Amino acid sequence: MSFLVLLRPTRAEMPFEPTEEESRIVGEHYDYLARLRDVGKLVVAGPSIVVGDTIGIGVLDIDDEAEAQAIVAADPAVVNGIMVAEVRPMRIAVR
Repeated sequence: MSFLVLLRPTRAEMPFEPTEEESRIVGEHYDYLARLRDVGKLVVAGPSIVVGDTIGIGVLDIDDEAEAQAIVAADPAVVNGIMVAEVRPMRIAVR
């Protein structure tokens, strides 16, 4: 099993007009995702940038839901409150 991660900014303007603090945190978020990719836990991640409905999407390739929840809870963007996350189980059908 894998997990779909949906991230939404807590401030709608953040993806288009980030504060200095938000920009710093997004950099930490990117580095965190890159580390997850490097250890084989993250398949893909990226934003869908639509004014008023921006969402970040990621796919974690791990079997344990508790681990998926812990990974998402430790994301700097979530820890620092600039994004909220939802984790959904999924099955990767095509790679």
